[in-house]
Amino acid sequence: MGLRDRQLYNDKNIFFITTTCYKWYHLLNSGQAMEIVADSLVFCCKKYDADILAYVLMPNHIHIIIYFKEANKRIDFMRDFKKFTSTKVRQEIEKVDIELLEKIRLNQNGQVFKVWQDRFDKVFLENRELFEIKLNYIHNNPLQPHWKLSINIEDYFYSSASFYEKGIQNKIEVKHYLDYF
Repeated sequence: MGLRDRQLYNDKNIFFITTTCYKWYHLLNSGQAMEIVADSLVFCCKKYDADILAYVLMPNHIHIIIYFKEANKRIDFMRDFKKFTSTKVRQEIEKVDIELLEKIRLNQNGQVFKVWQDRFDKVFLENRELFEIKLNYIHNNPLQPHWKLSINIEDYFYSSASFYEKGIQNKIEVKHYLDYF
């Protein structure tokens, strides 16, 4: 992880975070990759005492809105999340798609494969209005014409939309944002 903006948000707690697969490849469609990503988010939330307020896992990127009880833990959280999932997702790709595996082969600076882009994007969500804009963006992502992953936002399994629309928790436990704003 790079050091840019490391100190800028140390006292902030709620972030909209996006991380993207290497070269925007659809790596999370491989085998059990989505399950691995979901399980790792749950694990990292426990480890870093964080709450997921919203999420969507897409074939080549993820968006999460996360509350950190200790404000400066987002970099550690993302480092551990990306390190673990890089290995596990690569192992899933090895099982199902050797051609895709060769596309992520890097052999650079001691790194043999690359699953995630080096950095992650973060936006501090300073108020409820900004949070709700990002929440709607996340939940509508699978419905975009170029994805067509679902007809209704609440029907896409790897999203927090079913929690907000129907009160149904999926694999990743979601805390309601109104408890934080």
